[in-house]
Formats: sequence, structure tokens, C-alpha cells
Amino acid sequence: MTLRAVALSAALAAVTTALPVLPARAEPPVDAAVNRYYYTVTASYQNAPENLWEIAERFLGDANRAGEILELNAGRVQPDGGRLANPNRLVEGWHVVLPWDAVGAELEQGPLPSSAARTSQCKWGDAVPEAASWGQSLLTPSRAWTVANGYGVTVAIIGSGVDGSAPELSGRVLTGTDVAAGTGRGDDSCTGSGTALAGITAGDDGSGGESFGVAPGARLVPVKAGTGKLTPRLAATAVDVATSAGAQVVLIGAQVDAANPVVSAAITDAIARDVVVVVPATVSATAADGLLRVGATGEDGQRADAAGTDAVDLLAPGAGVASIGVAGDGPEFAAAFVAGTVALVRSAHPELRAAEVTRQVRDTAAEGLVSPAGAVTAPLPAGIGVDAAAAPVPQSRLGTLGTVLIGVAIGLVVLLLAFLVPQLLKRRRTA
Repeated sequence: MTLRAVALSAALAAVTTALPVLPARAEPPVDAAVNRYYYTVTASYQNAPENLWEIAERFLGDANRAGEILELNAGRVQPDGGRLANPNRLVEGWHVVLPWDAVGAELEQGPLPSSAARTSQCKWGDAVPEAASWGQSLLTPSRAWTVANGYGVTVAIIGSGVDGSAPELSGRVLTGTDVAAGTGRGDDSCTGSGTALAGITAGDDGSGGESFGVAPGARLVPVKAGTGKLTPRLAATAVDVATSAGAQVVLIGAQVDAANPVVSAAITDAIARDVVVVVPATVSATAADGLLRVGATGEDGQRADAAGTDAVDLLAPGAGVASIGVAGDGPEFAAAFVAGTVALVRSAHPELRAAEVTRQVRDTAAEGLVSPAGAVTAPLPAGIGVDAAAAPVPQSRLGTLGTVLIGVAIGLVVLLLAFLVPQLLKRRRTA
């Protein structure tokens, strides 16, 4: 087994991906990400300790939906500092977020209490200038939320790791993994730009209540790979891990040489597995359907990065833009706006393949600038979004198989008649 394969196996063992595959459900209300239902765990219910199966049965009418509850709560820091990892182990006083269609007199609705959405363990600054929200004001992603807010989509962020305890990301950051160390989690980072990128991609709101996340209904998988330039093998392993963790969108927020054959092969494999890869334009990636290379613009509309025009698929705000604790600069912040937009499209149109998603995002850009609302609300071009699995099978493929099946059916009928007819005649003679 190669070194890369060993590292990939070890990293995958640390990723929180053992959640059940959930059936498609009705689209939640637009405000479901913030105006959520939650339940406060008690000491016991009907003289027994509470667990997720019992809670799912009581409030959702189906114990099998316990996996949904686990998915909504895994990784979020609880009031006592603990985290939900075992569906059988719930602590009195924990706040359990429930799906939007939960019903019950014991439920509460709205933002989680401050004790649950505790101050981040990383103590991010809250002095982000109000003017830094120009990027969000320009793109107004909230106009897309009448159609989709990213619900049902998982975005992997490769880079420095993410602070899963940040209130703006509460309940939607999975444990992730640390591929640089080979062991450990990716949701406990207090350094680098990963948390800021997560905030732009899917943050609920800012300290003043203003929204800065493009897709606040999406989940995040942090893949911690480092804060400097990644080696080709480490970058490729990070992409492999993100893909295998079930992400439908991968944002590369670290410095990588995407032109390196090892990294390029990992990106190509991710796209082949129906994953959209989003990169800053400075990583030197070759153009491809399924890949979006993003350049940064400033508030004045001028380019704010050094990438050439032939290395850019579209633009997004990337100079002094607001996120968790910072006003960020650089094409990686612009790429986060695009990753959030891709999550919106994948949420609104789950039938689209990766290549079709990237074309939709590119084709709806306004003079090269990404348009979250346009990408979601614009009609799909004719011919895309057709599920190949549901397409009619060509007659040439039916010919031989159909002939065989018809022959088998006729043979069974003949055998059945050969058995039944003598029996009937015998009974008539006896009668």
C-alpha cells in the first residue's frame, strides 16, 4: 500500500461520516437555518435516560430519523462543553436541534440559547467594520433563499481547519480531520483563514445580526491540512479525504500547486465522482467542467489579485470582506462566496451533475461577477439536469436481453401448462 493510501485510510477513519444516508425530504422553510426547533434534554423520559431514537419517535413520529438528529447536532459544543457523538448518550441540559418538521409541546423555536451558542473557544474579534459587509450587500445571497439556502449540501473546506464552536456556525460543522498530522479533528482550529472562509460560505449571521453566509443551511466538513503551501501529496490526500467524506462541494482554501500531476489527478477524480471543486485563481489550475477558478474584486470593482484573465472562470468579492472575526483579503475569500453559491445550486437542483452546476454558475454571472440569486433562480438550459439513470434504454440494448427474457417467460408458461393440463384431465375422468 502506498504512503498516500495509508494516509488517506487513517484520515478517513477520523472523519464523521458514519451517519445514515437520509431519504429525500420536503424542502424546509427559508428561515429554517435560524428559526429552528430544539429540545432541551431532561434527566429522564418515562423513567429511562433519553436517547435520539426515543426523541425521534416522540417529535418526528419515526425512530429511524434519529440519524437526522445526529447529523444536525454532531460536533456542536453543548452548554457544558461536551459534544454529541453517541446517540445513546445525552446529558441533561443539552440542546438538541430537530428537523424543521418536528412537532411537540416540549419543543422551543428560534435561535439556540446563549448557553448553547457559547462564545467561541478561539475568542475571535468582533470589531469587523460594518463597511466590510460590502461583498454580501453586493451579491445579496438572501434573494436566493426563497428557493434554497444550502440545505442538504455538504461543503468541505481544505486549509487551516475551522472553529466548530463559533456561534455563527453552530450545529453545522462536522468533526472533520487533520490530514497534516494524520490523526485528530479539523473543527478545533483557532488559526488561519479556515473559519473565516466557513463563515462566508455558510455562516448564519454576524455579531450585529447581519447575514454574511451565502448558504446558511449547508453543512461543513473541515479538512485541516496546514496554513502554508501544501506539498502535492498532502494536497491530493486532502482532496481525496474531502471527497470520500461525502462533500458535494470542495473549497481549497490553502496554497496548492494545482498544476502538479498528483494534485490535478485528485481534482479530476473528485469531479468524476460528482464533486464541484472551487479554487482561488492563484493555484494555477487548468480549466475544466466541474472546477471553478475564482478571482477577487475590490469594492471599486477592480481586480484585487494577480491572476491572469485566462486563469479565472468568474469573480467574487475578495478585498476587505466581512466574516467571523476578520475583514478578509485574498482570492480564497472570493472562492468562499462561490463555494456558497455552488451549495445553493446543488440544494436547489440536486439532479444536476458537477459539470452542469459549474456551467450554471458561470453562465448566470453578471459581467463575470458571481450571482447567487441568479444561479438559483435562472431557468436551467435545455437538456441539462436529465437523470441518465432514468433515461430510456436504447433499443439496441434491449434487443438481446429482451429476446432472452421473452424466451424464458414462454418456457415457464409451457412448463406450467404441461403440468397443469394432465392434472385437470385426470380430475375430470375421476369425476
